[in-house]
Amino acid sequence: MTTSQVGVGTTGEPPLLPSLTSMRFLIATIIFLFHGTNFVLFASPGVGERYLSLVTMGGWAGMSFFFILSGFVLTWVARPDNRTGTFLRRRLVRIFPNHLVIFALTAILMVTVLGQAFDGPSAVLNVLLLQAWSPALDVRIGFNAVSWSLSAELLFYLCFPALLLLVRRIRPERLWAWTIGLLTVIALVVPLAAKLLPRREVMPFLELSQEQFWILFHFPPVRMLEFLVGMLLARIVMTGRRVPLGFGGAAALSVLAYAVGPLFPPEFRMVAVMVVPMSLLIITGAVSDLNRTRRTLLSSRPMVYLGHLAYAFYLVHMQVLVYGTHWLAPGRLFDTPSGIAMLALLFCVAVAFSWVLYKVVEQPMMRRFGADRRTPRAVPPTDDTARPATDEPAAATTPRAAGVGH
Repeated sequence: MTTSQVGVGTTGEPPLLPSLTSMRFLIATIIFLFHGTNFVLFASPGVGERYLSLVTMGGWAGMSFFFILSGFVLTWVARPDNRTGTFLRRRLVRIFPNHLVIFALTAILMVTVLGQAFDGPSAVLNVLLLQAWSPALDVRIGFNAVSWSLSAELLFYLCFPALLLLVRRIRPERLWAWTIGLLTVIALVVPLAAKLLPRREVMPFLELSQEQFWILFHFPPVRMLEFLVGMLLARIVMTGRRVPLGFGGAAALSVLAYAVGPLFPPEFRMVAVMVVPMSLLIITGAVSDLNRTRRTLLSSRPMVYLGHLAYAFYLVHMQVLVYGTHWLAPGRLFDTPSGIAMLALLFCVAVAFSWVLYKVVEQPMMRRFGADRRTPRAVPPTDDTARPATDEPAAATTPRAAGVGH
């Protein structure tokens, strides 16, 4: 199936893409379930293993989705007259208030509930969103584990104005070639290069060394390649290039890659296997929104609203899992029905807390400091991308210790 060409002008308000907003919440839910494997433990080893195998690839793929989506949406909403200062102010206001609130709550709970010592140097790096640059795993996933991804996003935002100038200079007929080349680097060159890194202290869950895990998954410059893919994909749609696949085909390819992903070597599982399907899912979802004449589940108002909560949900869900299980069922092994019920309860609690964070912190801060001060126009849709450490230092032998999330 080949989609029809859809060109998008560079002036005026960009068309809304509700399906992409909704998919953010679906991806965040998969990440919640992935992190849940370390907190809601099933009495039956077989059930626990099946649960982990079902959601593991989703934990890895979710990060690629969010980073690609970030580049796509920032490029989509960028106007030719955007000022760099205005852009950076809006981006910083977008991520820091929620981050600082959850960091403060996490630090208080770590000390008062878990009785852990407060690590000052690690706290400074986490507050400033510099933790992903540290080779030390306990620093990268210290405090709120999932906030490492904000450290990567901060680099993306600082580089975006310059990157956008370069991407806009690429001739439309060459955009696909650049995209395929960049995807090849991500899917082949990066994991093959990671094989050359030292394999000291191999982490059992990941089957990677500390150095390999850092470079493949946490290191901001490497993850910026996915952000760049998102920027190129947005330009492909905006310039009316043909997308040789429909949304259904992209979804089918994603399911197939998800199923076969565990068969690949560890250096390829976390990013390489799913980066192409996630890219296609985003670009075909955008084209489907532009061509759609009727509402679908993904474009429905409830799903879009949940999509707007996704950033807050992403930031709070780890703490809900940590302290929800600590208070409600410390050390308990669940039978299957009880485990499913506990996951459902914690999921609902995380959604409730994310709504509070969204209404009390995120929205007011964006209204007050995120508006374009040149004109009284409404604030355009933002990317609200992934932001995904544990509350305690630990070897990265589990999904929780790996700091996977967003």
